[in-house]
Amino acid sequence: HHSVILKNIRYLVTQNPQRDVLEDVDVLVDEDEITGIGRNIPVGGHEVIDCSDKAVMPGLVNAHTHASMTLFRGIEDNKEVEDWLNEVIFPAEEQLGPGDAYTGALVATAEMLLTGTTTFNDMYDHMHMVANAVQQSGMRAVLGRGLLDLDGEGDERLDEAIELVEEYRHHDRIKPVISPHAVYTASEQLLREAKDISRIFETPYHIHVSETSGEVEDSREERDMTPLEYLDDLDLVNDDLIAAHGVWLTSGELDVLEEKGGNVVHNPAANLKLGSGIADVPGLLDREINVALGTDGVASNNNLNMFEEMKITAILHKRESPLDIDEQQVLDMATVNGAEALGLEDEIGSVEIGKKADLITVDLDNPGMRPVHDRKTLLSHLVYSFGGDVIDVIVDGRIRVRDGKLVTLSMDKVLEEADRRAERIKKEADE
Repeated sequence: HHSVILKNIRYLVTQNPQRDVLEDVDVLVDEDEITGIGRNIPVGGHEVIDCSDKAVMPGLVNAHTHASMTLFRGIEDNKEVEDWLNEVIFPAEEQLGPGDAYTGALVATAEMLLTGTTTFNDMYDHMHMVANAVQQSGMRAVLGRGLLDLDGEGDERLDEAIELVEEYRHHDRIKPVISPHAVYTASEQLLREAKDISRIFETPYHIHVSETSGEVEDSREERDMTPLEYLDDLDLVNDDLIAAHGVWLTSGELDVLEEKGGNVVHNPAANLKLGSGIADVPGLLDREINVALGTDGVASNNNLNMFEEMKITAILHKRESPLDIDEQQVLDMATVNGAEALGLEDEIGSVEIGKKADLITVDLDNPGMRPVHDRKTLLSHLVYSFGGDVIDVIVDGRIRVRDGKLVTLSMDKVLEEADRRAERIKKEADE
């Protein structure tokens, strides 16, 4: 039997429906669940984390990434999207085997845990290996085999996706989803078949949507519809839709999302770095469309730090008016909105009794966190000034980072292995 108590928390950022920030409280964790929030909870036989000089908050949710791409960090930073994909990324991915995907994902989980992310949503290849890495790291993840059929191998990928769903549908930390890649890589038949499977297994439907203006123009040319209009035409837009990027959504498409549901995952760093554009997040939020936050893969970010992503989000959408977005909205995007997008809102995203114990602690003696006058300055610091170096991380009730060090992963071996594999991939891809 396993229990942890976070004692004398200076500030507890609950992210509950009232967005309460509580002062000087304890949080009790029993097995994988938050079972008590209050003052002077008896220590009993629990493992104790002293939080008298810490803020505690929900672990962050990275709602769109490609974890194994850590092996491609810095591989090419100065190319247009099409050339970047065709000349660099696709050739490198050709060389990426199962062992590479595993090692790359392990590096990603380490980086995410050390920067306070406890859940990520991943679309890629070799997902059984990514699942193994997730198991080993102790993180929580939503995993989908990327589905495309331009090369005529759609059926094989679909089989893999179904296998993944069947294997992990009852797992405590891994939630399998169905992930068609995009309207330009998956045929209408594949998009429909993927939706049938998503309905049968009651999973979300995760797909890249309107990332670049080129994607939208091509779609208009090919079918007289924008990507989301096309998905809507196929009856694929509802609350289960996780639309990554949404940079070029039209106001008509916002109408569709507002009416039928659907979640947009904003990836500001990657969208800026690849010259894709800026999603109209204030416009989405005004219509109460759910917007989550993601980093995308590290080849286009180039890190997985969700605290940094929050700052980029805030300053990006304040560029025309500082009133267009505030830090509470941004924090929501990285926590509760991410949970909702992934269909995990009953389990994660806030610190509430009955929810999973996915918690992170932030040192208030970090100079970048001072001065703290009140709730408002605390939220301000978390979004604008904190670098992401969390002190403790608990996922599913288990301590995964303690005093800023990983408990579950021995990094030296993993990083050596990652270097070796990345070196080989780059060499083979260059040939």
